[in-house]
Amino acid sequence: MKTVTTRIPEDDEEVLAELETELSADRSEVLRRLIRQGLSDWRKERALDQLRDHRITLRKAAELADVSYVEMVSLTSEAGIDVGYTTTDLERDLDRI
Repeated sequence: MKTVTTRIPEDDEEVLAELETELSADRSEVLRRLIRQGLSDWRKERALDQLRDHRITLRKAAELADVSYVEMVSLTSEAGIDVGYTTTDLERDLDRI
């Protein structure tokens, strides 16, 4: 595991202290969780942006976002991105299986 050092605003430090208490975790664990969640969210947004711009396929977007194909279909539906395959289509196909 790599060590990273950064400076944060004081108000963010206060929120981190609250999270430490809420999660019963030390500062390092809280920061690891937040970074992991932030990176996950960023991957999904990046994939959705590229999909919206028709630069990648739905399957490639799922791969970039590190989610399943089914989850990517749901994410596109939630984001209002028309990929020609709706969650209704997905449910129909899953029922057929």
